Amino acid sequence: MSETLLAADNPTRAYIANAMVSGGRNVPLDVNPALAGLSALLLESEGAGLVIRFTAPQSATQGNGVVGGGTLANMLDLAMAMAVLAQLKPGYTCATISLTVNMQSAGQQGNFIAVARVDRIGRQIAFADARLFDAERSRLVANATSSLAVIPMRL
Repeated sequence: MSETLLAADNPTRAYIANAMVSGGRNVPLDVNPALAGLSALLLESEGAGLVIRFTAPQSATQGNGVVGGGTLANMLDLAMAMAVLAQLKPGYTCATISLTVNMQSAGQQGNFIAVARVDRIGRQIAFADARLFDAERSRLVANATSSLAVIPMRL
């Protein structure tokens, strides 16, 4: 594909890639509404992985005070997408095409720590995995794997 067909960079890709290049510690990830809605904060990054703190709002809890599985899955999906985006070249983006989530224990309202890693990026598909812990990183709440389409941004 001709590079002249590529449009401006995905702003989220550029933001996370720049954050990782500059050391990526305690960087607010408010670059898009999905991340901002969960108060995402890039805690650290290294190599093909990153650690993000998410905050589950009260509106994400069920009647029993437990954070809904959809919100937990969203945290994992976002963490894996950010890890992949950080590794992509400018002018490319990604979209989740497969997501497998395993809930391990109940999560209470508050902070969660996602540890995401890129397993492999091919020409058209990337593969990632992530684990979601409680705020102290003492209890695994959920884990996930994902495949993501690697897509050139077009004019």
